[in-house]
Amino acid sequence: MSILPGAVDRTRPIPPAQLVIDNDYYERIDDQQWWDACGPAAILHAINGPRLRFYRAALGDLGGRLVLDAGCGGGLVAKGLVEAGAIVVGLDQSPRSLEVARRAIARPSAGGGSARRGRFHAAGGRLERLPFADGAFDAVVAADVLEHVPDLPAVVRELGRVLAPGGSLAFDTINRTLWAWFTALWGAERLLGLLPRRTHEWRLLIRPGELDVLLRGAGLVPVASAGLAPAVGPADVIRGLLRRRIDIPEFRIGSDRRASYLGHYRKTGPGEEGGRP
Repeated sequence: MSILPGAVDRTRPIPPAQLVIDNDYYERIDDQQWWDACGPAAILHAINGPRLRFYRAALGDLGGRLVLDAGCGGGLVAKGLVEAGAIVVGLDQSPRSLEVARRAIARPSAGGGSARRGRFHAAGGRLERLPFADGAFDAVVAADVLEHVPDLPAVVRELGRVLAPGGSLAFDTINRTLWAWFTALWGAERLLGLLPRRTHEWRLLIRPGELDVLLRGAGLVPVASAGLAPAVGPADVIRGLLRRRIDIPEFRIGSDRRASYLGHYRKTGPGEEGGRP
């Protein structure tokens, strides 16, 4: 008998009653816990550098552009986008996370920040029903959030709706594979305690093909994709299992999409191939 749940189709909504995930966790952590690179958000800090480089390469010159950070949490990604000159609207359903993000982004970076620093505006709301007009944003970023929403089709439709024609959507999420279950759910959460239990739910993880179907249905076309993986070898994994502890690894962008992956899609205009009539 399989240790994993049965068939899942993320192109359809999943009833929340079937899920065991603790999204309220983000209302219980404070500034230090969000921004301590060795604290509870250590994994997020480890992946933040590589994914920000991917996002900034995908989105191009951000100077003065209006960017939605959908599910911004404590502002790890939003801060990097603001420092690149973007006007960032950070949306989250957690009021506490939004307050953390406001304070963190207002503080200058250790290196002094960029002379072309943009601005940050916090907005409360849910991804399934965004409080913004059609085509309001030049770009949308969905970092580490899609794998937390039960109604993924509604969220993707909304992200596509608020993105202007020609604008870019960049995201990272977790693949629904046995390797992802072993490393992220069982390994990081249950065995090593690198993440709180119930941070992720197997049924909510997303295969690239499922997300591609939803994004194309929302009028977006693929531009680029990549894997995001820790720089660890089999010996590191074995030592971690034996010691029940592993140092936070460096993450790198490459071709390995077995666990996490990044994507860049562009919204087409009317009459453009792949676009809506």
